[in-house]
Amino acid sequence: MKIIGIRNVNGRELPPQVLLMADSSVIRSNKPFFVPHFAKEFTAHAAIAMHIGRLGKHIAPRFAHRYCDAIAPAITVNAHSIDLPQQQEMFSALSHSFDGALLLGDFTPIDPTVGINDSAVAMSINNKTFDAMSLSNQGVDYRQLISNLSVYFTLKMGDIIVVELSEHEEPLTVGDNVTATLNGNKSLIIRIK
Repeated sequence: MKIIGIRNVNGRELPPQVLLMADSSVIRSNKPFFVPHFAKEFTAHAAIAMHIGRLGKHIAPRFAHRYCDAIAPAITVNAHSIDLPQQQEMFSALSHSFDGALLLGDFTPIDPTVGINDSAVAMSINNKTFDAMSLSNQGVDYRQLISNLSVYFTLKMGDIIVVELSEHEEPLTVGDNVTATLNGNKSLIIRIK
């Protein structure tokens, strides 16, 4: 299984930042996120996770919908003020792919009445909810995204593509309760410790 993280997506054909994340980056719902010691600040971004259900390479956009079988709300955690120059920090896996950097909700089969592009993820911290975002808000079509990624990576069953839905980030502090919903259904609950 590989996890492909997409940052700063905004409708371009190729995302400006693609990261590979280790499986140790994932924290599932109802498990705590322990704040690491290597950075001074951590922030959260709402994201959507797409589960790949079949093997594919060089996938044409018109067939890409066949490769994603489930979606989940997610939150990516980014480390700031680590021991790197700021410009390198923006593009470093140390800042975005460390252990626990992906808070992942429960996967649910795709609702054909909503689809993936319009599926909205909303993040809440201590019951303060931030705007629900979707791929269509960013001008992104998931079929084109899967097609573009399949040029560089063979997509396999069990792979996960995680797309940050907003450049807006919220600080995380010890004691916070973080939740995320997909189309209004809560499936991610994490306590920051």
